[in-house]
Amino acid sequence: MEKDTRSEIMKSAIRLFSENNYHAVSMKEIAQGAGVSKGTLYWYFDSKDELFKEIAFMGIDYFNQGFKKISEFDKRPDKKIYCLIEYVVKAITNHLNMFNIFRNNVELLDGDFKDKVHLVNNENIQIISQILKEAHSAKLVKAENPTEISMLILSVLFNPHYGDILNKKENVQNRIDFIYNFIMHGISRKEN
Repeated sequence: MEKDTRSEIMKSAIRLFSENNYHAVSMKEIAQGAGVSKGTLYWYFDSKDELFKEIAFMGIDYFNQGFKKISEFDKRPDKKIYCLIEYVVKAITNHLNMFNIFRNNVELLDGDFKDKVHLVNNENIQIISQILKEAHSAKLVKAENPTEISMLILSVLFNPHYGDILNKKENVQNRIDFIYNFIMHGISRKEN
């Protein structure tokens, strides 16, 4: 029961934070959306800030864990790059509300939380860099700076306007292929 209550609170907060700015959402609205009293809400979360940060870090960790799994796949490195793109596009398409939480509330990230985000982002950069190094060893991509290319790939995948591009679930596969081809065309060893 405890896990269900916590989960319902988080679902309510995710919905409300994705639809509104953080400041426009009250703990009372979150509690009502979860079907619990405000007292129950405060039993699980000391503040709206704590709840928001937990949701935000849950989203960041979701991608980090997925990137780690993909990096361990027994596949060619270009296929791993495709899998990374597919993972992000499908996650954002299926959970656009989580993406909107970041887009609508980015100014709320304080120093400590930004430091945590920065650490996870650096880990993601290293994961992608390693895949790019594997791709270079396999003569699939150019010998450019893998760290910088990783940052550019993440910038493409987590662009604040990305939600506008993916707000329709139709043709998700076409969008994945387009992004993959766009990225690979820039880093491929093939010269046109």
